[in-house]
Amino acid sequence: MTRASSISGSAVAERFAAFVTERHPFALDVARAAFAAAGGGSAATEAAIEDVRGRLGAELRSRLRHVPTGGNEETTPGVRGEQRFAAALEELADACDAFLRRAAIRASLTVDERREILRGMMLTRATDNRLKAFFTGGEVRYGETAFQGKGFRSLGQEAIYAAAIRLRRGDEFVRPAEWTGDIVAPLIRDLGVALAMKPDADTVRMVLSAQMAKAGPPMNGKDLHIGDFAHGILPASAPLAISTLTAAGMSIAFAREGSGRVALSFIGEGGTSLGEWHEAINLCAARKLPAVFCVQNNQTALSTPVSDQSAVRVFADKAQGYGIPGITVDGTDPDEIAAAFAWAVERARAGRGPSLIELVCMRMCGHAHHDDMLYLGKDPQVSWEYAPLSDQGYANPQLYAFWSQRDPLTMYAARLEDEGILSRAEIAEMKEGAEALVEREARAVIDAPWPEPREAGRGVFADEPARVRVEVLEQGVREKIDYDPGLPPVEEAPSFDRKGRTFLEGVMLGVGDALRADPRVFLYGEDVGGQYGNAFLLLRPLLAEFGDRILNAPLAEGAVLGVCVGAALAGQRPIGEMQFNDFVATGFNQLVNNAAKIRYRWGGSVPMVVRMPWGGLRHAGPYHSQNTEPWFYRTPGLKIVVPSTPYDARALMAAAVADADPVLYYEHIALYRDPRVKQSMDDAVPNALPIGRAALRRAGNDLGFISYGAYVHVAMRVAEKLAVDGIDASVLDLRTIAPLDRETVLRVARHCSRVMIVHEDSRTGGIGESVAAIIQEEAFDSLDAPVRIIGALDTPVPYSPPLEEFFLPGEAEIERAARNLMKY
Repeated sequence: MTRASSISGSAVAERFAAFVTERHPFALDVARAAFAAAGGGSAATEAAIEDVRGRLGAELRSRLRHVPTGGNEETTPGVRGEQRFAAALEELADACDAFLRRAAIRASLTVDERREILRGMMLTRATDNRLKAFFTGGEVRYGETAFQGKGFRSLGQEAIYAAAIRLRRGDEFVRPAEWTGDIVAPLIRDLGVALAMKPDADTVRMVLSAQMAKAGPPMNGKDLHIGDFAHGILPASAPLAISTLTAAGMSIAFAREGSGRVALSFIGEGGTSLGEWHEAINLCAARKLPAVFCVQNNQTALSTPVSDQSAVRVFADKAQGYGIPGITVDGTDPDEIAAAFAWAVERARAGRGPSLIELVCMRMCGHAHHDDMLYLGKDPQVSWEYAPLSDQGYANPQLYAFWSQRDPLTMYAARLEDEGILSRAEIAEMKEGAEALVEREARAVIDAPWPEPREAGRGVFADEPARVRVEVLEQGVREKIDYDPGLPPVEEAPSFDRKGRTFLEGVMLGVGDALRADPRVFLYGEDVGGQYGNAFLLLRPLLAEFGDRILNAPLAEGAVLGVCVGAALAGQRPIGEMQFNDFVATGFNQLVNNAAKIRYRWGGSVPMVVRMPWGGLRHAGPYHSQNTEPWFYRTPGLKIVVPSTPYDARALMAAAVADADPVLYYEHIALYRDPRVKQSMDDAVPNALPIGRAALRRAGNDLGFISYGAYVHVAMRVAEKLAVDGIDASVLDLRTIAPLDRETVLRVARHCSRVMIVHEDSRTGGIGESVAAIIQEEAFDSLDAPVRIIGALDTPVPYSPPLEEFFLPGEAEIERAARNLMKY
């Protein structure tokens, strides 16, 4: 391919001086001298720039190798001035070397690459214009009503297309049911980079169809965001930093598999205020993961100006806090963008960790289609040119005037024309071709069908029937009910034995089984690795054998969960750990808005397990004892298992790790070392227990106890006391909360006619109230008494022993309630 250098030696020297002035201004004179001595004044080609690059570092070091006089005091405890000065010199040398590498890459851009970039930018704007036309035109109708759709444009930011020009992309990286190229995680201003991963009509149609909610890709009308995971485009999410952590998780997977793949995260400057963005960069920097982080500083986060968002001078300065390089690039210059991303990806592939690239530009339209009139002061006509700003608009008039002169399409087309790469006629033809392609796909979207309504109930979990509402009082439904079903058999299980294995050992053995069975399994959590092995030492027996797969996470629950999501999407089988289930609150977004929704939104499989040590009965107070399972019980897309015995803990871990969907694995801390629940177990790996199947622990005809977790054992002890007086009670261990084994719950309720649900969670909004509602609605005819729910007080969990004892339902209280229920 023909090389098309667009730079001269003097231009490289000028840009070098500008770069040093921006990043290391006090070293400008020395850096200029070193650059000249290295022969930089005339370097313009890739080879010449690389030659200068080979000499510049030595020239810089020779001029700055001596510590200034009196500069060898401690700068920070344990660090002398000479050490700090040497580190700063290496930082300068590395930054200058990186600049020259980017300059060499820019000089190496081919004619074909640069033509593609301009075409891709035009395709981006043509697509954006059509999205706006859909919004204002009323061409798509649902019934008698126009459907506008909700959409966003990238006006002024089309040059982001160039970020992908040297990524692993295209058909050569498509494998059966697998993408083997790089991954981009775009947001709503990054249409260009999404198109660059697959710049064809299918991608244009996918983008248009996303806004118009038609059947088919990307999400069959279930969400409005774009994505094509089969071609390396991670579908975006509305909570902005979700995909940043997902990309971080994918980068861990890429590092573990040694594939050389890289994950790229894109976000606006406003999104950098989110904690998840910080967590993602921090964890990637700490492990030198193959990731690139891009901040599109487009001057406005919806309506919030940069000055209200951050006090930082430039957003690239944030990189210093993570120990990674950061650069600021003109976000309207495609050649500079292409060079910056090619350098950052090259660096990541080499194992040197992430980089932060800030692209400075301006959003030349409203936040979304409907916001144009507020941003600009009036709703503009669809056009290839920027609309004028009126006095009524909220856009900054000075910034808008400046950036109006820097349209990336206009400037880049002129550059390529000046360099003889394209003629004016060819540029016009390219623009017409982009418009024609987009219009063809727009017509196809208009004609496309709406999604089948029943699709609304499909895709929550893998391989489950569509979810529908059932009218339980209809005669046809009632005729199918077996009102005398009998009890299921008591489940066979190893006997309790005080010389047996503890519940904690059951969990540990289950984790060990998974690690041995599948090299894709790894653990990620706080204080799990190194020499420690988790806060309860549960993992310590596994460290010698699996220390390289039991990884310490930064103290950031959102990071733990986001990494699990991303790694699972990339083909790994992560087991995340919350040190205490209470702390999951700081990672809530990653579970309920990311892991739980991926399969439903776009069909991705997220086979991850989150270990959740939980529960009271041990005087640990309000932040180490909570019941968080109701928080997630009503979140479609999350499975919840709650083993109550060592055997079940081991066998349910096997099921959880093998499951295709995210599983929350609740392990009760009070059971960890309880000698009463030890079980005899040999070393043989048990068969996995099916998720979604309850276990009858005790059979009885008079009363049915329903419980889960530690309170299964409380219910068993109460049942034994009642048996002394001839009251024969069943005990059903739910074992899985989501999906709930409704059939067995109703079977026990119909057989026993009296039901008491017992759990340690507060009653209001707890699992018990939901189960009781199911029973009264579907088994009302079989009941001889109200369904009773016994739970903790509606307060936070208190710390002091007498307070916790009063807070939790005790055996005496449950026994008294059961006897009253029998008298009803």
